[in-house]
Amino acid sequence: MEYFPIFVKLKGQSCLVVGAGEVAARKIDLLSRAGAKVTVIACDIGSSVRTMEHDLSLILRQKNFEADDVSGFTLVVSATDDIETNQLVARIATEQKIPVNVVDNPQLCSFIFPAIIDRSPLIAAVSSGGAAPVLARLLRAKIETLIPSSYGRLALCLLYTSDAA
Repeated sequence: MEYFPIFVKLKGQSCLVVGAGEVAARKIDLLSRAGAKVTVIACDIGSSVRTMEHDLSLILRQKNFEADDVSGFTLVVSATDDIETNQLVARIATEQKIPVNVVDNPQLCSFIFPAIIDRSPLIAAVSSGGAAPVLARLLRAKIETLIPSSYGRLALCLLYTSDAA
């Protein structure tokens, strides 16, 4: 097992995303859905990220990434198309023992994003350890058809029932 599956509580935690293109926007959306406070550093802010700024209360820093930018963050994602920047982000985050994901470069990652089936509060995740992401997404789609959205509502009912007991 190359990666240990784990669910991390990010609600209220500060997370950094370096890059502001379409791929970064998808990671920002995922982190925000988990309740993270997201800061974005990028020279160019893409239209999707700019649109998310108000709705997700993003902190946007339009600038080049610098080594001291990772300080104070719980988790870091690098989603740029610049190899040197991605390598720098990974190295600095690793040195500071901050979990880091470099999109589409598992060798630089200390964690990877799985394919997620979200039936909140019921969550399932599928990963190929970065070896076959398309296969993981196909399997996620198959599993999604087996888990109706009503299971999320059922899980909520059971949660509230157990809280009342």
